Amino acid sequence: MRVAMLARAVFPLHGYGGVERHVYHLTTHLARLGVEVELWVQQPVAEGAPLGPGIRLHALRYDRTSPILRPNGIAGRQINYPLYSQAVGHEAARWVRERQVDVVHAQGLAAWGYGRLRQADPALRAAVPMIMNPHGMEEFKTPHRLKRLAYIPFRALYASGARAADRVIATDACTRGEVPRYLGVDPTRVVVLPSAIAVEECLRPLDLSVQQALRERLRVADSPLVLLSVSRLERNKGYHVLAEALAGLRERLPAGWRWVLVGEGKERRALEAQVQRLGIAAMTCFAGRLDDASLHNLYEAADLLIHPTLYEGSSLVVLEGMIHRRPVLATRVGGIPDKVYDGRNGRLVVPGDAAALQAGLLDLLDCQPDWPTLGAEGARIARERFDWPVVARATLGVYEEMLGRET
Repeated sequence: MRVAMLARAVFPLHGYGGVERHVYHLTTHLARLGVEVELWVQQPVAEGAPLGPGIRLHALRYDRTSPILRPNGIAGRQINYPLYSQAVGHEAARWVRERQVDVVHAQGLAAWGYGRLRQADPALRAAVPMIMNPHGMEEFKTPHRLKRLAYIPFRALYASGARAADRVIATDACTRGEVPRYLGVDPTRVVVLPSAIAVEECLRPLDLSVQQALRERLRVADSPLVLLSVSRLERNKGYHVLAEALAGLRERLPAGWRWVLVGEGKERRALEAQVQRLGIAAMTCFAGRLDDASLHNLYEAADLLIHPTLYEGSSLVVLEGMIHRRPVLATRVGGIPDKVYDGRNGRLVVPGDAAALQAGLLDLLDCQPDWPTLGAEGARIARERFDWPVVARATLGVYEEMLGRET
């Protein structure tokens, strides 16, 4: 089977984000199953070829706005993405017309260009099936009024690309209904294929000496309770709410507790000022951005993962905490309820509520002897349902179903 994979970026050629990693792991694991992948992305910004046998890279120009606009700012994306998606669409259509691929798999806004051509040309629709992954659809979920206004063109492109596809992916069963609601597609065309994690790859760099060095560098070596949060430092991640919750509990938490935040973002200064004002600056450590090996060793040095996000897609961070056998305190948003279950591997609370976070944390502290059991259950869930080999096989099964082949 040969698949045309339409995307904008792939790890590590274009960054380290969730979508870039998704494209990398999806293509490499499909290739291991014998699929030939034709991968379209923008021109690389880093050297090196991360992709192995069975994957051929096609690079197209993306940035047409610099130095006038930031290429991935809201205004820059509104120009660059439609032009890029249109160029990718014409390339994919040529390959489809020449019968060089069996399936078209489009990621996010990269679906629009080919989808537009497919809707206008019955021959393209009849030639090969198309599947589209809209990913987290944050453009539909932001509560920020100006952002919602600015994202109108993106929402239209997402919906157009999705409506052109034979199958549209929901990344979690609990968010399956979001796809028809936001994108206007027929619910019968929605298929659940989880966003996955490469378990063995994440655990490979674990090293006790690295963990001890991190404990000392972050000044948590003697702490009886290390709370870890990992993500961009943005308002929608809810860290301002968690800061309020922790400040209200500081007398009830064990002496010497620490809250470690990993990541960078425009909210950092505000958070630093907030924890100072709340009197928990001495207990809070802003670790900045860490490389993958350091991050996964830090999970091992922590006791609990807390993810207080206000809205979310599938949440790779939660899966990372789970594979490291850490109980998780998180909000009941996005795809998180498909991963975290009250009493089984953590606690779920309503978003944006400091009192709910306090209650959830106290509940977990009350059952501290059960943390190894909670952690083991989280790791089992992650391996059985969200490991990349499992999800890649499920994806191949959807391809086979669309082609009418026996699986």
